[in-house]
Amino acid sequence: MGVYNDADRVGHAVAGILGQSFRELELIVVDDGSRDGTGGLLDALAASDARLRVIHQENAGLTQALIRGCSEARGEFIARQDSDDWSHPLRIAEQVALLDGDPAVGFASCATEYVGPADEPLCVIRRPADPIEASDGLSRQRHGPPAHGSVMFRTRLYCDVGGYRAAFHYAQDSDLWLRMIDVARIGYLGAVRYVHRKEPGSTSGAARAAQKRFGELGHLCRQARQSGQDEAPWLAEAEALAQRVRAGIAQSQVERRNALANANYLIGAMLIGNRDARARRYLAQAIRQCPWRPKPWLRLGQSLLTGRERPAFHFGDES
Repeated sequence: MGVYNDADRVGHAVAGILGQSFRELELIVVDDGSRDGTGGLLDALAASDARLRVIHQENAGLTQALIRGCSEARGEFIARQDSDDWSHPLRIAEQVALLDGDPAVGFASCATEYVGPADEPLCVIRRPADPIEASDGLSRQRHGPPAHGSVMFRTRLYCDVGGYRAAFHYAQDSDLWLRMIDVARIGYLGAVRYVHRKEPGSTSGAARAAQKRFGELGHLCRQARQSGQDEAPWLAEAEALAQRVRAGIAQSQVERRNALANANYLIGAMLIGNRDARARRYLAQAIRQCPWRPKPWLRLGQSLLTGRERPAFHFGDES
């Protein structure tokens, strides 16, 4: 787990891993230069459970935190976990069993529940149970794991393909999966074993354009490898884009506002699909950010026809 300034939620994510039915694990958390008390909270948690190892470093971004964490891992398998997400108590045991049961499967994910910032249920993403079909979906159709944090992979496979690559400031997971799928299969648990939070201010929301380009560069690298060409030009573009992101010049204020409005709109639209009146707060935020867009206005009108707000989702509701 890599974490940066997430003191309000990281404790819940940590508890979800340390509370797994599979006990023979270590949880490595890389505190990526947090300034909100995250580091102190993690140190206190580590004092009460020797399986938790906390590494503190200067802020360098998620990719560098994951590279550091994976380099410290001592187990046969490495499982990811994001600091604002939650893992079902059976997740690790069932993914280990899946990998142990099929040597051709090198990495595994699971059905994943998406929730909103206030735990509103949004949707469930599932992938095929058959590893051959699932692998074809990732390789040919770009249907990969529902969430980065939902994945477990063999440590040896991770090392063999070169691990996370520093050039990919975002979409580091997609780049890794595309290298893994060329030499191994992916498998999925059919039950929901991971809960992933969608936040408008997250990378997939506020920095969507840069994330999308990093994803495209990962696919261009793969195409180059498959055709026997040098992927260096695409890696160089990824590194240049990473430098712009780190310098804060990869996105204008207008682009960021538009991205946030779009993220709020998408959450609102999913809640409307669930007939959840809590859609209104996200649609209203999208309108405040970009009042000239017609879709949020139309959806807000539609939301007025929904019923009462649904009760809040609670992590662990899925049995």
